[in-house]
Amino acid sequence: MRHDDRFISASEIGTWCYCKKAWYLSQRGYPSTLTEERASGTRYHEAHNQHLRAARRQCALARVVMLVCLLILIMLAIVHVWTR
Repeated sequence: MRHDDRFISASEIGTWCYCKKAWYLSQRGYPSTLTEERASGTRYHEAHNQHLRAARRQCALARVVMLVCLLILIMLAIVHVWTR
């Protein structure tokens, strides 16, 4: 794959958005000395992503439970009307 200096690859976009100078230096062969900080940030974002996924699953489950409760209430109301 041809590397064009006018384009930034997907793997480089985080560095470029955070600090264009850091991206430029990494392109010139000067690695970052903040590898532990980057690894820590990556771990934080992965944990945050897992928490967001869990929250979305809980929200979906809550919607299903609410729908089931609503259907039960409707069925009880229908049974109550029919037994009069």
